[in-house]
Amino acid sequence: MTASVPLARGDEARHRKDETGAAQSPSDRAVRCAVGTLMATAPASAREAERILAVAAARAGLPETVAAAVLDAARGMPVPAGAERALRQAVRAARTPGPAPPSGPYLQPLREDAEKALGRYFETRLRLEARGAFEDSLFTLCVPMGRPCPAEALHEAVQCTES
Repeated sequence: MTASVPLARGDEARHRKDETGAAQSPSDRAVRCAVGTLMATAPASAREAERILAVAAARAGLPETVAAAVLDAARGMPVPAGAERALRQAVRAARTPGPAPPSGPYLQPLREDAEKALGRYFETRLRLEARGAFEDSLFTLCVPMGRPCPAEALHEAVQCTES
């Protein structure tokens, strides 16, 4: 997925390759994560989440800050007031229903296709919730072990329980 939000800087040295093999800057990864977070929290489709992020970036005037703000908010960290205000306004505008589509004969989806899509939605939602629970358990493990790195905390916990 390529984000339409203009967040990449030319001076960033670290780049990774995405699934298609194209170079991807750290801010592109932040945009992808922010779009995914908005999809889960707004709720919105990928295209709507990209549009919300682009509108919020335009309103705030600080595109890098908006993508980082979405990620910080998801992690429970404080968010700059201007970025938060712009995000709230963009989400509110996206949730406001637009004009009704013109009435007319439409093709109806096959019931099997709708059931498959709905099943995939619920499976994906469960995976997202499971990931949140997994991250919470890792954080909970880091605190009593006194380690900032989950791998170190896991190692310490295993050592502690085996002795």
